Amino acid sequence: MKKIILSALILGFGTIYAQKAKPQANKIDKKLVGIWKGGEKDQQIEGMEKLWVMDRKEDGTFTLIFTTVQDCEINQHVEKGQWWIENGEFHELHFDSGNTDIYTYQLLDSSHVKYKAKSLSMEMTGKEYTFIDTKIEDKN
Repeated sequence: MKKIILSALILGFGTIYAQKAKPQANKIDKKLVGIWKGGEKDQQIEGMEKLWVMDRKEDGTFTLIFTTVQDCEINQHVEKGQWWIENGEFHELHFDSGNTDIYTYQLLDSSHVKYKAKSLSMEMTGKEYTFIDTKIEDKN
């Protein structure tokens, strides 16, 4: 009977310790919170220009408005998802596709962040995919 009680106590305390030692599931970098704009041309798709505005919230969610221009045709769509920092890298989960893009990032100053793709859901043409986001100042 003592062995059962001792085993139950060890298991209980082990479970409590493991839960406390578990890393935060949705760690964010508060410097990336806010509304940001960016763009790139010919990096992912030859002849296509992409422009975007991303609203990153403190709760780790985002809304991304994409505009693409290719062959004089303009398209726009909205994506929603979740973002977080893991191992010093920026992760971006897109709810519609279920895909997560991973970037290294560097804060250039309080209004500019440089991203470099580490893992993308979209195929690349062999080039390195980098871009700089610029913070849109709040005019309140």
